[in-house]
Amino acid sequence: MTSIRTFIALDLENEQVRAKIVETQKELLALRIEAKPVEPENLHFTIKFLGEIDESKLESVNQSLSDLRFEPIKVLYKGLGAFPSLSRINVIWVGVDEHSSKAMISLWKEVESRLAKVGFPAGNRFDPHLTIMRVKSGLNKNELSAALRQRQNEVFGYDVMSKLKIKKSLLTPSGPIYTDLVVIGE
Repeated sequence: MTSIRTFIALDLENEQVRAKIVETQKELLALRIEAKPVEPENLHFTIKFLGEIDESKLESVNQSLSDLRFEPIKVLYKGLGAFPSLSRINVIWVGVDEHSSKAMISLWKEVESRLAKVGFPAGNRFDPHLTIMRVKSGLNKNELSAALRQRQNEVFGYDVMSKLKIKKSLLTPSGPIYTDLVVIGE
């Protein structure tokens, strides 16, 4: 039986926000950092990474989430940040405001609860963020850190998210290819 690399996500929907993020990626790359931008079509919030699962496990995930209903989440994209920290940057992300964060955390808790019943260990925390770049080295890290600090309250725009998606992730040398397997909601 084949296994499928799988995760559950909320996709960025607003095209103006997507365009502003792409522009931001270009501005950060202009600092001559070594980083790989996330492809515009792949921008999403990961609610739960499931890893490599077989088709029967995928079916149990689908069944456990199939009747999940949630209010559309109004999202304000706000601020640039980094994981694990601004002094050691591996991932650059766009954040959300407090209201959006609370709504996403509530959805995350419901997903965690349902998936725990079909054998997935519960995560201990969820920090809503939209990964926009993966940094490969510390080249020009001081300039990058300063740029992120300057933009920590920048507003990227609004979105409404009403669809939770179970996605397949195919890793390729040129980057991941995501395919929607199941769409929940709306």
